[in-house]
Amino acid sequence: LEKIEDERRETLAKARAEGELEVAVLRSNIDSLKSQLKKAKQPLDVLKNIEEKIESIENKTTQPVERRRTEDVGRSTVNGQRSIALGERVTVSTLNAEGVVTAIGESDAEVQIGTIRVRAKMSELIRPQTVDDRPQKEKNRQSPSTVNRPSSTSPGMEVDLRGLMSEDALDKMEKYLEQAYLSGLPFVRIIHGKGTGKLRQAVREALRGHSYVKSFEEGGHTEGGEGVTVAKLNAS
Repeated sequence: LEKIEDERRETLAKARAEGELEVAVLRSNIDSLKSQLKKAKQPLDVLKNIEEKIESIENKTTQPVERRRTEDVGRSTVNGQRSIALGERVTVSTLNAEGVVTAIGESDAEVQIGTIRVRAKMSELIRPQTVDDRPQKEKNRQSPSTVNRPSSTSPGMEVDLRGLMSEDALDKMEKYLEQAYLSGLPFVRIIHGKGTGKLRQAVREALRGHSYVKSFEEGGHTEGGEGVTVAKLNAS
């Protein structure tokens, strides 16, 4: 939350500085236009046009900087749809995983997926489509038989096997891998803990040659190290 607040303050400060610069430029334009009015022998229609320009620019300079430049702070448009906001759920298309927006930049956003935070471009974010968001023709075309048809939902980017006996852990992992594969996840984190290493060995033996798994490796330093195995999945 502190990081999000710092980013919000930074964005507001940047927007305020840009707004003040814009106001200075607009006022410079006003002075230039007013000097034109002082020139003699200007046609009446030209004078009227200049006065209208001055009025238009003056209206812009009186508009609060924060309202003109930061009214969209904390929101951003996703794929031409309505703008998203902090805390909203979105799907990262490149990962085919759903998460919560925790920070928004100019062209990208930070999304919390399980315990992992990833940066993704706005073009890679998909806002879950509701019935009201779909075109009217699509709503009318949808038949009752397809309304309640279940879809393959993401089981999340990780599964925790700690505290389980090897047999139960492998059974849970097998079901999880099937869901992850069917939902199109590119990789998953399998948390087995360090302990004596028996569960880790059993997990990696099961992953070796598994039909859903392309490869696997020990988790990175920030991912849990030897207590975690990261498995890359085959494309479904």
